[in-house]
Amino acid sequence: MAQWVQRLHAKGAIDRAGEVLTRWWTGDATLEQDVLLNSIDVVQNWRTSHAFPLNTFQVNLRNRARRVESDALVAQRLKRFSSMMNKLAREPQMKLSQMQDLGGCRAIMSGIEAVDRLFALYRGHSAETLFESEGFLKCYDYIREPKRDGYRGVHVVGRYFARREVSQPWDGYRIEVQLRSRLQHAFATTVETVTTFTREPLKFGGGPDEWKRFFSLMGSALAIREGTAIVPGTPKDQGELTRELREITKQLKVRPRLAGWARALKRLPRRNVKRFKYLLLVLNVTDNTIKVTGFIDRRRAGQALNELEKTKREDLDAVLVWVDSVRELKAAYPNYYADTGQFINALNLALRA
Repeated sequence: MAQWVQRLHAKGAIDRAGEVLTRWWTGDATLEQDVLLNSIDVVQNWRTSHAFPLNTFQVNLRNRARRVESDALVAQRLKRFSSMMNKLAREPQMKLSQMQDLGGCRAIMSGIEAVDRLFALYRGHSAETLFESEGFLKCYDYIREPKRDGYRGVHVVGRYFARREVSQPWDGYRIEVQLRSRLQHAFATTVETVTTFTREPLKFGGGPDEWKRFFSLMGSALAIREGTAIVPGTPKDQGELTRELREITKQLKVRPRLAGWARALKRLPRRNVKRFKYLLLVLNVTDNTIKVTGFIDRRRAGQALNELEKTKREDLDAVLVWVDSVRELKAAYPNYYADTGQFINALNLALRA
């Protein structure tokens, strides 16, 4: 286990570092440089130490997903530094040591039936009871009860159980597992795309009312297509829903915007990147370009990400990812390539309803 990063600081120190960085992130310029840099190091170590339990949950998810569908897409990533800070700023009562999605993995299935079959593998004999022996703590079923912002999917929060002495340093770590259909994933990543390009916090429940209403309506349109519960606060009549969706789509110029953003980004370089285990993606929202750097060594990859995030540049959005291939990378993280084609196709179909 020597190659995996372990936690170096007590949880009290982690929480204090989170509080310091939240003050810095929200504009406090009075912090001493040494205190700030030390807090960054503490938080980065805490985040990176989730890599081992995250990998364990990802392997488990991959095995289960492939039992349902051989071509299921599975990916994992640590929460971005900016996402951590934004979440702490939005929820000041939260302690950083209690954040349950610093490590997350997801499976993208062909449709609702496949999602349900996979979800069943995370439950016991009772549909309401998760496998307690495997450390699953909570479940949020946003398919049966969609969020008002239109988001749908299943989130399962698990706790890592150390069954060997060598893995004791990670005992109790919490990891989030997400289960989505392809349509649900296209929706979620399009929200991230619009959030990135407009710099409006739509992903976090904020932003202009027009965009928020568009995604609520589109969430219901996709729910009707998949035969599940519609989003609260949207028309129950499909004709009324379609008319309102058509009007706001035209008002916001949704289709040309999404298509334009997709064309603006460069595609992955054609050089062979399969030999790399880690890819650092840096999206420049000003230049509409994306830079991809490959790494073989985990520590060097993490150091490169940490150095970039210390710059606190608002025009850059960086993430370090682990995936089996470039094909799965683009399928699992299409927001970094503005690959909104599937969403646009779904929107076109909904507008013709």
